[in-house]
Order: sequence, then structure tokens, then C-alpha cells
Amino acid sequence: MTRLLGAVLVVAGCAALGLRAAARLEGRVRDLGELAAGLDALQRELGWRLSPLPDAMETAAGALRGPAAQFFAQCAQRARAPDTQAFQSVWRAELDAAPLRLKPEDRALLARLGCVLGRYDGDSQRRALEETAAGLRALQGEAAGERSRLGRVYGVLGVTAGLFAAILLL
Repeated sequence: MTRLLGAVLVVAGCAALGLRAAARLEGRVRDLGELAAGLDALQRELGWRLSPLPDAMETAAGALRGPAAQFFAQCAQRARAPDTQAFQSVWRAELDAAPLRLKPEDRALLARLGCVLGRYDGDSQRRALEETAAGLRALQGEAAGERSRLGRVYGVLGVTAGLFAAILLL
């Protein structure tokens, strides 16, 4: 009886690992979409309403949920701080600290945007936001394909590995 319970727990644990890997893929797709939506809101605020950068960041944060909202809110808060460093440094630090489920190439695309925000005229900022949002959407499409392809593989692999380990242990 104990062996059977142990085998069931091994299978469940391995299946959970596989499902967690699949959930990480889903999280990347969601985070990329939220970031692109946040950049759209930021573009509207900076391009049409001519809001100051911290206010625009706060508005973008209000339109989002999850880690992307937290990222924009932290950028706004740090940009308002009296001892504020260059916005590029704030952007980079918050991008590194945010719990976003991104790959290095995703972060690199966003890091390049930080060099433009708050530094150039409104037109340049708007173009950079458009290009970055389009790049994020392209990456989101790739990530969605990867999720649909590898998500099932991770789930099946977890269950299979658990069954294999349980057979070996019995």
C-alpha cells in the first residue's frame, strides 16, 4: 500500500513539474501581450495627451494587470522620486527586477526602448513605442506557437517520466 501511494506521488510530482513548465510558456505569452498593451497606452499618453512620463507610466499601469502593471507602476514611482537617476537607468533596473517571464531577447528589446523614453522628442518616442510594441507582438506570436507545440510535450513528458520512475521504484 505504501509503495502504491509512493508511486502515485512520484507520478503526480513529475506531472506537476511538466505542467509547471507548460504554465511558464503560457506566462511568457501573457506577459508579452500585457507589455505590448502597456506600450500602446504609453504611446497614447505621450503622443496625444502629452502627459509627463511618470504620469503616462502610471496610466499604463492602471490599464494592465499582473507583473506588467507592477513594472510600469514601479517605473512611475522611481521616476517621480526626488533622487531620480536617468530614466534609462530606472527602466533597466525595473526591467531586471520585475517578475516578468521573459527571455533575454524580450528583455533586450525592451531595454533598447528605455534609451529613448524621456530623452527625445514626442515623435521619436512614439515611433520607438510603436516599433517595440510591434516587436513584442511578433515575439508573442512566436511564444504562442512555442506554447502550443511544447506545452503538450512538457505535460506528457512529466507524466511519462513519473510513470517510468514509478515502475522503476516498484
